[in-house]
Amino acid sequence: MSEKIEHQGVVASVEGSHVRVNILQVSACSSCQARALCSSSESTEKIIDVYEHDASQKYRVGQRVNVCGTLSMGKQAIHLAFGIPLLLTIVWMLVAVVWLRLNDLVSVGVLILLQAVYFYTLYNNKSRLARRFAFWIE
Repeated sequence: MSEKIEHQGVVASVEGSHVRVNILQVSACSSCQARALCSSSESTEKIIDVYEHDASQKYRVGQRVNVCGTLSMGKQAIHLAFGIPLLLTIVWMLVAVVWLRLNDLVSVGVLILLQAVYFYTLYNNKSRLARRFAFWIE
């Protein structure tokens, strides 16, 4: 399996070193012959931000490009968005119910607060995360 993820897209805008690429993300079943009859086939447009030196000289609006990322970036994003919150939920509920013997309503209320603090921390560190999840154009 390749360590690189590629999506073909069209340059939507170029501003200095910032390139916005519009990609069409399709579901795995979009090439199926029965997709017109099936409600699970779907596609959505996404905008990917790419930062590249001298981008305004290399790319123009409407140009077709390949946007690339690494498979490890996807795995890290899954861990940050789903893995850590799930682990936080399991650990907190075990601590709250078994060790602290809190009632369910208080346990869930504190859990919601913990989840909110976690996602707020992620939001406040989005500039650091943007450097970690950097895409490039081939």
